[in-house]
Amino acid sequence: MKHLALSALIAATLALPVSAETIRIAMNDAEDIVTNGEFAFVEGFRPVAEAGGFTVEVFPSNALGNEEERLSQTTQGLIHINLGAATAPASMSPLLRMTILPFLFASTEEFDAVMARTELLGNLNSPLLENGVRIAGFNVRGLDAGFFNTKTPVATVEDLQGLRMRALNKGQVAFFGALGVSSTIVDWSEVSNALQTGVVDGYVNPPNSALRTGHTEFLRHYTPAALAPSFRAVMVSEDWYAGLSDEARATIDAALAAGFKANRDWLPGWAAQVDARFAEAGVTVTELAPGERDRLVEMSTPIHAQLLGEEGLERVMGALNQIRGQ
Repeated sequence: MKHLALSALIAATLALPVSAETIRIAMNDAEDIVTNGEFAFVEGFRPVAEAGGFTVEVFPSNALGNEEERLSQTTQGLIHINLGAATAPASMSPLLRMTILPFLFASTEEFDAVMARTELLGNLNSPLLENGVRIAGFNVRGLDAGFFNTKTPVATVEDLQGLRMRALNKGQVAFFGALGVSSTIVDWSEVSNALQTGVVDGYVNPPNSALRTGHTEFLRHYTPAALAPSFRAVMVSEDWYAGLSDEARATIDAALAAGFKANRDWLPGWAAQVDARFAEAGVTVTELAPGERDRLVEMSTPIHAQLLGEEGLERVMGALNQIRGQ
């Protein structure tokens, strides 16, 4: 019944009359400028697009469906810009799995440099364009990812091995498996219930994932492990984008650039609040013991080739080495 109701809502919403200048932006989170970096992107994008003659309509909180459904609608041109999971189109472009690999990119700044100054973004987009979608870039969700859990302070790999973790996808299952940690894939919409019922004991995410969702009611422990920068993709309908006039496309490009700048400008202000918000929520923050991060790196790095393939990993490392050598 829930799926049927959602389908009916999507059909009714997308059937509404819209002028040719309206841009539909869909995302999975709330219109909250404080905790949601994706909404910061929207707030940067909107004024530039509207100054260029467009109207921007935002559909937050999965109003137009989950990650898979929104991606499908974007490929069809029903959604013009989808703020979604970076790995959602990975079945079309497997190289996108690089965005969640632990200890691959040293920082958000390094990732941004790779996207801006190498051919890697083009490599990501090549198979996506054939399927009606392009990735314009990536939003940051907050600080680098760490370990949340409901049960115990985590300072060592062995502490993790006593937990059952929620995995985003098979890539995270492989990551946890490399650490000797059990895991199970749980859709984000079901995570709260899974934590409450003990189906899983925790997850890997940046701090604001738990803070903005209220999961800190159950997740009482956090370990900042700097596993990886935390990205979500800005996916653009290729049919819609390609069909714009040169002038309109230039406006959209400028609006996208303004959105990415607003997202990056949002991050320092949010980062400054994290410790106080954890304290207010009663979350215990535990640092990794000396040498444990090196152990995590050593144990998990072999999954890079496993998930990207040798050719994919060679492309990513070639781009990284190009930036690191500049």
